[in-house]
Amino acid sequence: MKIAGLTSMITMLAMAFAAAGCGSSVSTCGIAPCGGDVVGSWKAETACLDHATLEKDFLFGVRGSCPTASIGAVSMTPVGTLELAADMSFRGALVVNSTMDVNHPAVCVNGATCESVTELLQASVGANGVTSVGCVGTGSCTCTWSQTIDIINATGTWATSGTMLTFAGAPGGNGPYCVQGSSLHLLGFDLATNTKIVSDLVLAKQ
Repeated sequence: MKIAGLTSMITMLAMAFAAAGCGSSVSTCGIAPCGGDVVGSWKAETACLDHATLEKDFLFGVRGSCPTASIGAVSMTPVGTLELAADMSFRGALVVNSTMDVNHPAVCVNGATCESVTELLQASVGANGVTSVGCVGTGSCTCTWSQTIDIINATGTWATSGTMLTFAGAPGGNGPYCVQGSSLHLLGFDLATNTKIVSDLVLAKQ
């Protein structure tokens, strides 16, 4: 069935989520990078991810196997803490628990039942943070993917340069940032141009 090629696409999306920082999918997301003092103890609170950018990356990944597939509801909840010490060391335990609905029209499943599509996609469970996948529907299928994605889950040293924050040993956390009051925004650029802010992981100072 045409849906077989979507398993590799989900792998690509998982890596894109991790690079972007992740969050609930919204029409607009993020603030301008501003830099600031990051020293302190931070706890994950909220996050957002630009839906249009996610949809564009998704369609690029599946164009060959199912160009009419689409993304439905996306929910991502950041969990954990980040310690940034004055001696430039860090300790991070930040993950994102996410769910994403992928809509597969009938032409893409080619007559297969949603139960058999679920069985096919089970091969992705355990890879790239995918914890479960299940599909429902008649004719067309809506498949819900659940993932736990590491953002910063390591210890090491951190550094800033202008409005960029980097983590030696946890490159998934590297990117532009902004400290506003008691909030630290870990921002993410789009993968295509590396210039547009498309994600914002917000941590609160403890």
